[in-house]
Amino acid sequence: MAKITTGADSSFSVPTKTVSVSSAPGEVLITEETGRKTPPSSTAWRWEIASAAVCIAIALYTAILPVYRAFLMVEVSYNEGWNAYNAEALAHHLFLYTARYAWTTVNYPILSFYVIAQLSRFTHDFLFTGRVISLLSLAISGLLVGMTVRKLTGAVLPSILAGFFLIGVFCANANFYVGANDPQLFAQVFFVAGLLLYVSRRQSLVALAAVAFLFVLGGNIKHNMIDIPFAVMLDLALVSRRRLFQFSVMGAALVAIAIMLNIRMGGPYFIAQILTPRLYSVARIWRIWNLYYPPILLPFLAAGVTAMRIVKTPSLRIISLLFWISLVMGMGFSGGRGVSINVFFSNTVAMSILLGIFFEQVRAASDQWPRQRVLLRAGVPLVCFASLFIALICNDILSPFDYCERLHWERARFVQQVAFLRAQPGPALCESLLNCYFAGKPYVYDPFNSTSLILKGKLDGSLIVAGLQAKEYGAIQFSTPPSLSSEKPVLSEERFVDPIVEATDKNYRLGLRTKDGAIYVPRTPAKP
Repeated sequence: MAKITTGADSSFSVPTKTVSVSSAPGEVLITEETGRKTPPSSTAWRWEIASAAVCIAIALYTAILPVYRAFLMVEVSYNEGWNAYNAEALAHHLFLYTARYAWTTVNYPILSFYVIAQLSRFTHDFLFTGRVISLLSLAISGLLVGMTVRKLTGAVLPSILAGFFLIGVFCANANFYVGANDPQLFAQVFFVAGLLLYVSRRQSLVALAAVAFLFVLGGNIKHNMIDIPFAVMLDLALVSRRRLFQFSVMGAALVAIAIMLNIRMGGPYFIAQILTPRLYSVARIWRIWNLYYPPILLPFLAAGVTAMRIVKTPSLRIISLLFWISLVMGMGFSGGRGVSINVFFSNTVAMSILLGIFFEQVRAASDQWPRQRVLLRAGVPLVCFASLFIALICNDILSPFDYCERLHWERARFVQQVAFLRAQPGPALCESLLNCYFAGKPYVYDPFNSTSLILKGKLDGSLIVAGLQAKEYGAIQFSTPPSLSSEKPVLSEERFVDPIVEATDKNYRLGLRTKDGAIYVPRTPAKP
C-alpha cells in the first residue's frame, strides 16, 4: 500500500497500482506496474469547476431575499428596533447602563451601538447602517472561513466552497439574522479573524496577543461567541500550558480594560445589565435544536464525521475542538428564555470549515477510484450545497422572488401601523420596537427583557399596569394580532406579560388590525 497526504495532514491508503498526484489540468497518473504516464485528464477538473460554479450559484440564490429585504422598510427581527433605539441614545450622548434593572435594559456591550452611531452620521439612518454592516459582515466571514480552509489544507477550490457554504447556510437557515440590524454577524467577523490568525501563526506570542485582542473586540460587539476562545484555550492546553497561561493573562487584561471602557462610556451598571437573569428551561434545548439543525442535517453529519477523523491531527485539531465545544455550549445556552438559534453560529462556522476540509479529503481519496473520481469530486460538494434547498423549504423561502413580492405588502402594512401610531398622542408601548421607533415614540419600555425581569421579580409590572389603567399611553401595539373571537390580545411569547395584556383589554379598544399586528387605543368614557 502507498499513502498520499493532503495539505490537511490527512492520509489515505490507496492501492499501489495507481497513485494520483493532482486533479488540475496537466494531471499525471503513474502506474507502479509499468511506470508509464497516462495522458493528462482535464475531464475531472472541468466537471469539478462546473460543480463549484453551481454550488456558488446556489449560495448566491439563497442570498437574494436577505439582500433585497435589507433595503425595505420592514421589520426583520425584534432586535432591529431595540438596536436602533440604543444607537440613537448613544448618538445623543446618553448613558445606556443607568440602573441595575431597567425598563429599557441593554444586555449587549456598547461597541456595536457606538459604531452604528458614528457611521450613521454619514448615512443618517441607524437601521440601514446596521443592516449594511450585517451584509458586509457575512461576506467577510465567508472570506475568512475560506482563508482558514486554505491555510489548513493548501487547497484553493475547497476553500472557496467553504466560504460560500457559510454564506449559503446563513441565508437559507438563519436568514432573519442576515441583513438585519443586529450585531451578531458583525461580532462574528472578529472571532473568525482571531481563529484564522491562530491557525496561521499560533507559535508567535505576538500573534497570540493579536488573537486575544480580536476575541475581546468581537466580545465587545456581541459576547455570546465565547466558544471560539474556549476552543483556542483548550488547544493551547494540549500544546503548552505556558502559552495557555500567556494567552489567558493577555485576554484577562484586555477584558478588564474593555469592562472599564464600557462603564466609562455606557454607565455604571454595565456588568449588572450584561448579566441580566433569564428564565431557563431544559425543554427549550430540544426546541432550538429542532428549529435549527434538521434542515441542515446532511452537512452537519458530514462535518461531524470529519471532526472525528481529524481530532488527532495537530494542525487541524482546533477545528474539531471548536465543532464539539460550540455544539455543547450552544445546547447549554439554548435553554435560556429568549435565546435563539444564534447560539449555534460558532458551530456553523466550524461546520463550514470542516466541510472545506472534507471536500479536500474527498478529492484526495477519489484518486483511489479513478472511474468514480468525477462523481466524487463534483458530486459531493454539489449534494452538500443542494441540501440548502431543504433549509429554504423548511423556512418557507424556497422562492425568494415570491417572498420579495410579499415583502412589499408587508411593507405597506408596516407603514400603515407606523402612521397610525404616529397619529396617537403621547408615548406608546410596542411589541415591535421598530414600529414605535419610526413613529417617533420615546423609548420607555423593552418588552423582551422587561418580561423576563418581571417574571424574575426584578421589576414591578404593576407600575406599567397602573399606567395603562390611567391611560398614560396613547397606543399599545401587539405583534401577534388579537384572536378572532375576542378583542383580547393574544400574549406574544416573551413580550408583554399577562397583567399588561389584561389591563390593555380592560382599558383600551382595538384601533387598527392588520395581518402583522394590532394597535389598541384608550377607550373613551361612556356618555351619561
